[in-house]
Amino acid sequence: MLRQSWRFARLAVHYLKVQESVNAVTGLVALGGLIFGCGLPGWAIVRWVFNFIERNRDAGIDDVAEEVKEVL
Repeated sequence: MLRQSWRFARLAVHYLKVQESVNAVTGLVALGGLIFGCGLPGWAIVRWVFNFIERNRDAGIDDVAEEVKEVL
């Protein structure tokens, strides 16, 4: 997952043509924010999945399937 966020960040940097901004501190901070923003959706999905697993630890497979079906 981390590799995918780095790849997406690298594509975003090339698409936005902000490679030259690394010469300034503010440019580095902006690129750091871009990398953070690219990884945030993946982090949110993983956190949701782990919370779902923890909440349904003692539930049967049929209960889990019903809940997933309701969500989707």
